[in-house]
Amino acid sequence: MKLRLAAAATMSVFLAACGGSDNSKPTTTVAQLFAQTNDTNNAVVHFTRNQDGTLVAKGSVLTGGKGTNGVNYFMGNITAPDALTSNNSVIVSPDKSRLFVANAGDNSVTTFAIGATGDLTVQAVSPTGGVRPTSLAFSNGVLYVTHQQGAQELGAYRVGQDGKLTQIAQYVVANQDALPTQVAISPDGKFVVVNGFLKSVSPVTPLNMLLAYPINSDGSLGTPVSSASAGVGPFGGRFASGPLSSVFAVTEAAGGTASSYSFSSAGAFSVLGGPVTVTGQQAPCWISLTPDNHFAYAGNGSGAVSLFALDGTGKLSLVNAVAATETPVAGQTSAFANDSWISPDGKFLYQDYAGDDKIVAYSIGSNGSLAKLGEQPANTQSKISLQGLAGI
Repeated sequence: MKLRLAAAATMSVFLAACGGSDNSKPTTTVAQLFAQTNDTNNAVVHFTRNQDGTLVAKGSVLTGGKGTNGVNYFMGNITAPDALTSNNSVIVSPDKSRLFVANAGDNSVTTFAIGATGDLTVQAVSPTGGVRPTSLAFSNGVLYVTHQQGAQELGAYRVGQDGKLTQIAQYVVANQDALPTQVAISPDGKFVVVNGFLKSVSPVTPLNMLLAYPINSDGSLGTPVSSASAGVGPFGGRFASGPLSSVFAVTEAAGGTASSYSFSSAGAFSVLGGPVTVTGQQAPCWISLTPDNHFAYAGNGSGAVSLFALDGTGKLSLVNAVAATETPVAGQTSAFANDSWISPDGKFLYQDYAGDDKIVAYSIGSNGSLAKLGEQPANTQSKISLQGLAGI
């Protein structure tokens, strides 16, 4: 069954089209990029980043866990791009010493140690006690994981020196089986932010809310603060940097829009600007921000990367709805621009195209424009199961 992206954007298209410190010293000295295949025998695809932004393949490393092999729970367990329906399924710890990967096929998380040359070593494969873990966030030795199903879809886990996860607690999100799409840590390290909720999967009914859970001293979470979203179907979000670190830019997949919010010290979100329509595109789900807060890039289920500008207050304006796009593989209606990552120097954007089974490297121009530098195949078994993107 193919994605129905040629039709007008509907509620069901919105999600279907759409992933601290552990007190260890940083060890990695070489620039790296990581994604996951989400194959049945899940693996990390690993690249070295050259100074000119191009990628060199280092091969793949098995996670020891299981992926879904492209089977998409939200789509009724068919094989379709964005099988994990999430942001942040692959993350690097802030000190760059560890890589965490969600294995949605067997409800586990793999902890890798990252060596000085970027080589990966499996430390542990830990069960989460939840169903279909898909999004990860890490702070102060605690990993926070959201799951696609269950009565308690958010979990907190202490990460040991051996990489094993020990559960601290599990928490209710909006309602049972709400399918959260992203978990993140606020820049001040005081809140866990979760978004992307449904009242029901069928019919698809977004709850249009953002939740912020205060983090207790032991890593456990307090009662969440709930804020209404500006647009329909908030999916992915990124906090800005430095003086704009309280700004949270969000894609709103069901409404085909993006908005920005101000995050208060009490955990509440208030609208700064939006919703801004992503003209001509459907299912904007993923978003990355440049470190200088000048630009945001939204990945769309309809296959394009859209460019936004941020002003000095954090408000978004659409600059180019199709800043980049690729041709889908045979049998797919969209190249499916999903997870992305921007280099810390702000010079390069790396983009997953799940519908084309590859990662593309772009240079970022002074006006935010994207120039393609090259591409690397993911070589997933299903040719559409590529997920997650994180780098150093």
